Amino acid sequence: MARLDLTEADGGRSYPAAPGDLVVVQLPETPSSGYRWHLDAVDPAVLAPSGDSFRPQREGLGGTGTRQLRFTATGAGRTGLRLVLLRGWTPGENPARRFEVTVHVTGGGGMVTGETVS
Repeated sequence: MARLDLTEADGGRSYPAAPGDLVVVQLPETPSSGYRWHLDAVDPAVLAPSGDSFRPQREGLGGTGTRQLRFTATGAGRTGLRLVLLRGWTPGENPARRFEVTVHVTGGGGMVTGETVS
């Protein structure tokens, strides 16, 4: 099982994975602002959500940190993984930011290519 770590700089690209691989997305967040990263789209038959945590860098009001969302490659296929930064309580709200990659799960492992998503 391999681990693929992605950050905001990796958005807009396509990445290979093998069944059982862990995909970890780490994005900056300021929870006290009310904005939080939410899963917007993924095919769970290809990439299943497997955890969500927050690691603070600065405590208190306005404290920043990193949201870590984990996904497990569950089956062969290709899926977009889209996350949005928004306040979850406002219906129809436009996201403040977006993060999107494509993950292609195949039978064999592969190294990260970082090709651009078109």
